[in-house]
Amino acid sequence: MTKNSTISGPEEASFQFAPGAVKDATKGMKSADLWKVPVNRLRIKEGFNPRVMTAGYKARIRSICDSIKANGFYADQPLAGYVARENGESFVIITNGHTRYAALQMAIAEGAEIEVVPVVTKPNGTSMSDLTVALVTSNSGAPLTPYEVAVVCKRLIGYQMTEDEIATRIGVSKTQVKNYLTLMSAPHEIHQLVIDEKVSATLAIETYRRHGTEAVAL
Repeated sequence: MTKNSTISGPEEASFQFAPGAVKDATKGMKSADLWKVPVNRLRIKEGFNPRVMTAGYKARIRSICDSIKANGFYADQPLAGYVARENGESFVIITNGHTRYAALQMAIAEGAEIEVVPVVTKPNGTSMSDLTVALVTSNSGAPLTPYEVAVVCKRLIGYQMTEDEIATRIGVSKTQVKNYLTLMSAPHEIHQLVIDEKVSATLAIETYRRHGTEAVAL
């Protein structure tokens, strides 16, 4: 390499952005349903979040909580939710961003003064299958584990989606969908081994296919 050679790449590059006018940049575009929603108007649907409360997941919530306490809730990382009404009260059910919501609640419990957060609302008429698919496709944080994706696949089967449809919607092969559903049909003991990362999902699926329920004892 000669002295005049340069290395181009994200590590060496420096960037500068000239500020512009938001109205000009978004001229002709439709406004997204992004709202500043009071925290006390947010709800979660018990069991909707497929995340498993492992030690690693708890640590991630703790880390995000500390970030929120230090820097506030980032406006460019909104939650997503569905506007619902019950007993004359309107509120937003969180459909994406459960980890950040849990961290937000923890931060508030520990003294953070946050009253409103950004939320993108889902259009009226969005189906439960659409909301469930989004748990995989719209996840902007840590990817779901294979077991958690398997939970989503099983739920989508319950919404009368075919294996082909599930594969297309969540962006995996039909073989992967079959594997996920096989894992979900295995005994709870096998699920727990996968959740605890004592065996991989792939090994658990292969062993269960070969040995059935006897795989638990292997």
